[in-house]
Parts: sequence; C-alpha cells; structure tokens
Amino acid sequence: MEFWIEKKQCTGCGACSNVCPKNAIKMEEDESGFKYPIINQDLCINCGMCKRTCPILEKKNNSTRINPKTYAAWSKDKDTRFNSTSGGLFTEIAKAVIKEKGYVVGAEYNEDNLVEHTIINKLEDIEKIRQSKYLQSDTKRIYKEAKEKLDNNSLLAFCGSPCQVAGLYKYLNKNYNNLLTIEFICRGMNSPKAYKTWLKEIEKKENKKVKKVWFKYKENGWKKSPKCTRIEFDDNTYKVYSNMDNSFMCGYLGPNLYIRPSCGECHFNGLPRQADITLADFWGIEEKYDDDQGTSLVLSNTEIGDQWIEKIKDKINIHEKNINDIEKGNVCFKTAVKINPKSKDFLKNINEDNFSEMIKKYSKESIFKKIIKYSKKIINRIKRIVIKKK
Repeated sequence: MEFWIEKKQCTGCGACSNVCPKNAIKMEEDESGFKYPIINQDLCINCGMCKRTCPILEKKNNSTRINPKTYAAWSKDKDTRFNSTSGGLFTEIAKAVIKEKGYVVGAEYNEDNLVEHTIINKLEDIEKIRQSKYLQSDTKRIYKEAKEKLDNNSLLAFCGSPCQVAGLYKYLNKNYNNLLTIEFICRGMNSPKAYKTWLKEIEKKENKKVKKVWFKYKENGWKKSPKCTRIEFDDNTYKVYSNMDNSFMCGYLGPNLYIRPSCGECHFNGLPRQADITLADFWGIEEKYDDDQGTSLVLSNTEIGDQWIEKIKDKINIHEKNINDIEKGNVCFKTAVKINPKSKDFLKNINEDNFSEMIKKYSKESIFKKIIKYSKKIINRIKRIVIKKK
C-alpha cells in the first residue's frame, strides 16, 4: 500500500492507524518529532481502509452550519474560569455530559509530561483534560475506544483539534445521535521534540524534575497569559516563566519555529466548521465583556451544539455576537499559520544545552522588519487617538 497523500499534508490525526484491520499502521516520530503513519508491508492486505478514512481526502463535515450561532461566554464559577485557558466553557460542558452518565474524550498529560488523548467519566478527572497543551497530542487508539462507547449507546463528547474531529468522523463513517464533538480554533500543532527539549533545559538549570506544565497561567491576567507558563517540580515548588523567559512560547507565538508542516496549509479552518461546538479565546472582545479573567468565543455549529449550550446556560454568562466580530482577534479562524522556513533546520539542531539561545537566534528580525512593525504600531496609535477625538 503506497502512502496516499504527501507527507507534508499529513496531520498525524491517527485515524488510518485506528481503522487498519491488521494493525499494519503505526504512528512513529520523524526527525522533527512529529508522528506519521508507517505501513508494515508484511501485514498490509491492501484493503484501502486507511486511504478511505483519511480526512485530508474529504475535507469538510458538511452537516455543520455555514453561519454558526456566535457567543461570548464564561463560567460563573471563578475557580473553573481561572483554571481554564479562556472562559471555562469546556469544563461546564464536560460536567454536564458526565452528570448524564456520559464519557468525555480530551487530551491529558502523561507521566512524561507529553500529551495523549484519553476518556474520562468522573467529574474529578475533568481537571486532567482541560486547558490548552500547545503541542500535538497522541490519539493512540482513541477513535476505537470512542466507537465502542458510542456503539454501546453511551453518551460521548469528543474534544480535539479540527483535524482530529474530522478524523473521528471519517473513522466512524456514520452518524451517532449520542455523540457531541468539540473543537478549538487552532494556531498549529507544535513538535513534541521541541517541547521535550525545552523541559530538559529547565530541569538541567533548576536541577529538578518537572511534574506539571500549566500553559496560559492567569496569575497576571488573561491577556498576558499566552506567554505565561507555570512549571511545577517534583519537590512541590513551582516557577512561572513569562515573556522572554518563556522560550517555548516565544518560539511558537510569532516565529512559528516548530509547527507541523500540514498546519501551514490547513484544510480544516474557516467555515463550515468540523465540530458541533467550536471554542477559543475571544480576543478583541469589548471591554464590557472583558474583566481580564478569560472570555470564551463559542460557535454553535449544529442543533446538537445548540442543545448543549442550552443545557449549561444557568452555569455561564453568555452574550450573542456576530460571526464578523471574531475574525480580527482570531486570525487562524480562516487563515493558516505561516510555517517558518527555518523550522526544519531548527528542529534538527536543538538540544537541552542551547534551546533558549537557539530561540533567540532563529527569532531575530531584520532591521527592515522591525521598522515596519514599529511604524504600524505608531499608525494604529494615531488612528485610535483620532477615533477618540471624534
């Protein structure tokens, strides 16, 4: 069986590995740390199931709306909101599903601080699967496990990136009334290799073992959280890395140094969406809806999505918005991220002794680019002053 798409198109969703009847496909890391399907020719029977299940060959879930219902929302529970990436909507939905004896699929950290998909059905386990992880998760056999629950008539909510949700639908190959899908607006999947190297550098400098990673830590507010990461160590201490000290996020936000190649030509952004519900940070929301504690952008893309938003309405503050309100603050809603041309070279050469230094080296801007960026800031500032005077 020849590989059916170019490597640079593969999202690593793992649907092909899950569907193979002979377990002939394994997801293995390449030199950049991203997983790709490897076909064992001795086991392959050329049935073509992998090709038919690949979401790249059928790009959209056409059952979703072209004009989704759009909201700004946040949880009424302060702890839920603080411990969530944005407004805590995923947690409230997960609670509602579990209270109806359902299961929730999401991404958790494993014992090596890497990310993989798992299934939970206890309220106390929601903590493990909430919050953004900022690197590609290993779906392992999650589609098979999800199908088993659905076939047993169990309620199941599946949360993943848009390409992972698309992979689930192609794997299932049928509609389930007991399935709720949730996706997030994705800025691109980061390499686990870069992430692991960053943690090794921290462990070496601190002479401690990293126990927990908490991206988008809101100690200094929601708006500053993208470059604020809390690292907890095995001696029960922690350290907050922010701004230029947070080298991993500095290499991701802007330079795009270790994003998966397929993300540069994303097939799953824009409209219609892949899932019943789309969640994201509502960047650029009006001040009256922004207390700097986190506001969620919510798109309800199907009637199933509508039903679940209605079920949690008493747990959240929610305000209807226009779909046009979201594009300015969420560029990757419609536009794919631009992959850094130096990315491959960066991932080839990194190690724990020079990760932060390489981030600085590969992130350097030319004087011309700095002038352009500074000029744009001045122009925007002048525009705001003029608008205020009017």
